[in-house]
Amino acid sequence: MRKQGIILLTIGIIGLLTIIIIAVLGNYRYERDYLSYWNLAEKASTIPQKKIYIEKFAVAIQSAGLQGDYDAILLKTPDNSFDKNFEALLSLRNRLEEIQKMNVSSFEYQTAIQQITQQEQGEASKLLETLEGVWIKNNYIIIWDWVCGLLVFSCLSSIIIGLIKISGGFKKVGKMMSESSQKGKM
Repeated sequence: MRKQGIILLTIGIIGLLTIIIIAVLGNYRYERDYLSYWNLAEKASTIPQKKIYIEKFAVAIQSAGLQGDYDAILLKTPDNSFDKNFEALLSLRNRLEEIQKMNVSSFEYQTAIQQITQQEQGEASKLLETLEGVWIKNNYIIIWDWVCGLLVFSCLSSIIIGLIKISGGFKKVGKMMSESSQKGKM
């Protein structure tokens, strides 16, 4: 029984460490190859700069070969579609092209800048989450959404069961708990 506990404990710890390492590496790779361009676009202070970084982001994410995929396995919708979110990204890029041609001192330009800023700060987060989710699902499925949650739960269960088995099994732990509760009532 003790040997089984050690094996379960070891499997659980190795599993959790593996998930953590893959998550760090996967998130770093996504940020390095794709998201860094978006972040630079948000930091850019001029429309031409923003457009350049949005274009780099679009080219990079398109080259990942995710067309036709979803940030879902079963419940696929247009909202979690790579293609539809990529279309929204391209519409942002096209809007930047339009703004670039406007007179900088015009009211129309100022309004357009406000709209772009609002979109970058609010609505774009869902677009980015979807694109990242599709990429992670295709490259590192063990850290994707509910798959990761299920694996972490399995590893934690293995650790807990291993610890219980090492300490003498469920009967011994139950007996120890009832003895301690009886001492507490005295």
